Amino acid sequence: MIGPRLVQFLLHPLMRGQLPVFAGLLLPLIYRLISEGPAIIGPFTVLGAVALVWQVVFARGRGQKFGLEGLVMALLIALLVPASAPVWHLVLGGTFGIVIGLLVFGGHGRNILHPAVVTLAFLMFSFPTEGYRAGIALPLWTMVPALLLLVGSGHANWRILPGAVGMVMGLGGLWNQEALVALPGEGIFWLVLLVLVADPVASAATNWGRIGHGLLFGLLVVMFFGAGPALGALVFATLMAAIFAPLLDQTVMALNAAQRARRHG
Repeated sequence: MIGPRLVQFLLHPLMRGQLPVFAGLLLPLIYRLISEGPAIIGPFTVLGAVALVWQVVFARGRGQKFGLEGLVMALLIALLVPASAPVWHLVLGGTFGIVIGLLVFGGHGRNILHPAVVTLAFLMFSFPTEGYRAGIALPLWTMVPALLLLVGSGHANWRILPGAVGMVMGLGGLWNQEALVALPGEGIFWLVLLVLVADPVASAATNWGRIGHGLLFGLLVVMFFGAGPALGALVFATLMAAIFAPLLDQTVMALNAAQRARRHG
């Protein structure tokens, strides 16, 4: 018989907004399993074990509960890195991402960066010759369920999306960069945009701040795109945009306060 604590543990990801993410990543996972075989299961297992171990350690030490954010991180990274990635790279990168990107801040909801972004940036910086910046080929249609689920559930705020897509395609067309114009037609672009850029914790919180967040991400993608493969540009653009998200919100609130002050004398 399932006890109430187990039921609460199983429902915890749903209450924390993780179920739409898992469901949205299901089709990309199935696609990779069909196209490349079960090799992706190895990285996911390693990363999932690392994330859960560290979550349990911190939860025990603080007397707190924990959700399945670590498994979301593990699935994202397993989808984005080569299946042949060395185990010790994954252990080291996963540890850095879950501890520095999430747990030292107090857990989900208190972090300023998505742990998967921290992990990917660590792997790309530390092992630049291993192909972590190259990414994977993911058809656009595999991200349609994620778009519907994440935007429909509110996990990904729609205000971030138009600015990001418009900035990338607009500047790409202005500078005659066909690769940039075509980038929003790739599944990997939408995987990063929906799950990492539009993450409700790591993105801007005000409506105008979200619009600015999407525009900033798109601008940074264009700036970083010529320096290396697409995934590297997307990840570092996500990282920088998340760092500036609080400043965007503060700017919006300051402008609103100034406008109210002028209106009321």
